[in-house]
Amino acid sequence: MSSLSIRRLPKDIEKALREEARARKTTKTEIVLKALEERFHLGDRERRRRKLRNFFGRMTKGQYASFQKATEPFSQVEEDLWK
Repeated sequence: MSSLSIRRLPKDIEKALREEARARKTTKTEIVLKALEERFHLGDRERRRRKLRNFFGRMTKGQYASFQKATEPFSQVEEDLWK
């Protein structure tokens, strides 16, 4: 995935981006990516994958341990049900 830097961004545009990001509880980058996707009629498949990676990448060790404990019963096979 590539990166893009925007030089000489007008202050009013930066302010609008910042306010929109704050209102949506996201980043300026995500606001710009969404605008570009909409402008060029691109799907958001990769965007959803990226958000999912970010979600799991931001779990603390305590949150991960709690998640593992809560989902542990789902990995156990009840042998009697498969006879």
